[in-house]
Amino acid sequence: MVPVFEVTARERSIAAARHTLDEVHSTAVGRPASDADLSHVSSVVAIVASSRGGSSLLHQILSDQPDVLSIAGEHTALYKLNRLDRGRDGSDALEPDVEFDWTAFSRDFMSLLGSGRVCPTATVGDRLRYTAVVTRRLALQWPLEEIAFATVREAVDRTAETCARPDEPDALFADVLRHLRATHPRIDPSFYDLPPAFRSTASDAGLHLPHDGYCIEEPPFVVPQARTAADRGALRRRPVVIKSSVDAYRLPILRRLMPNARIRVIHLTRNPAASVNGLYDGWRDRGFFSYDVSDQHTLSIDGYSELGEAARRWWNFDIPPGWEKLVDQPLEWVCANQWAGAHRSVLDTLGPDTADDVLRVPFEQILDPATRERTLRSVFAFAGIPQPTRPVSFPVVMATARPRPARWRQRADLVLPAVDRPGVRDVADELGYRKGEEDQWV
Repeated sequence: MVPVFEVTARERSIAAARHTLDEVHSTAVGRPASDADLSHVSSVVAIVASSRGGSSLLHQILSDQPDVLSIAGEHTALYKLNRLDRGRDGSDALEPDVEFDWTAFSRDFMSLLGSGRVCPTATVGDRLRYTAVVTRRLALQWPLEEIAFATVREAVDRTAETCARPDEPDALFADVLRHLRATHPRIDPSFYDLPPAFRSTASDAGLHLPHDGYCIEEPPFVVPQARTAADRGALRRRPVVIKSSVDAYRLPILRRLMPNARIRVIHLTRNPAASVNGLYDGWRDRGFFSYDVSDQHTLSIDGYSELGEAARRWWNFDIPPGWEKLVDQPLEWVCANQWAGAHRSVLDTLGPDTADDVLRVPFEQILDPATRERTLRSVFAFAGIPQPTRPVSFPVVMATARPRPARWRQRADLVLPAVDRPGVRDVADELGYRKGEEDQWV
């Protein structure tokens, strides 16, 4: 049974976010195209993977293309906003017939969907549209702050006059946050996916939450960007690229969300050692908090729970089925089961009922310069996206440390035994990451 304080935190946060989102929606500039909803989406490209499997990078590469519609970051926050959070067993796996308000979800999704990049400060109208984008994101990130549209508008107007690099999204938004903190000092830039130069110094007093509410959007928070909104014509012509780590457990729901779309699934794999190492870093980093599970268990995860009170309450990343058996296990075992759980679910549920087309892509082939161009060409062709005319850039997205090949080898003595555990090894073998070939893993 969920205790009263947890229900209150969740419902209070969702209600506060809804209040702000409704305020933005009431403004003409903050309203998505009235003639478009998710029933008009003709093509979906869903990237499914385990957490720390490279999906953020691939999603960003595809989203940067001019003929693609996408949401910045994951759409997990929209699941939570619409109470599509944890299933009956407390995991991220939802029943295919779970009830939800499709109209509300569609409106929320459309309000964040866009393409390309536009200068957010070129005209008064551009600033108003950017204000709406920022206010929506802040409602998901800091729901209990209830940061009003007018407050954000004032911060954006002041930033437009002072920011030296208004065309650079990180610099612009960091300046907006600086102005907003005058009235909302609890906003903490260290919880954003910003370059270190734009973040405040995180507290060294153990892990701590960004706020006292329910994490609708999970940190590190996405930096809002001004983009061209999607209308019905765009939904018919362009693919919608989506990615959420929990979709590994929710493939049957995608057809309910976008009922008339052709669904293409890119199953992105990555060797378990690299993914487990990335998960291990993420659990001990400043963000990635997903749920307070203290109503069911006090976490006693060696390698994590000693980092403070929050680390005894808050689960990080996705919650696989059977998670209750992991609450007192070493962190590397938890991470290995998260990797295996996500891919096991994808392997078990991918089929004609959940996807029209499937492409499995090893992330290593994107990282390797020798195979990168050929692999990305196959991805673009599969997704129905025109081939880029210029070399694809590789942005650093949601990283906990400077990316480098085979970084996991520094923790090999910890990671490899976890990969060899029953259940994990079976999935690794099925995906082609076989024992004895670890020296080839990057």
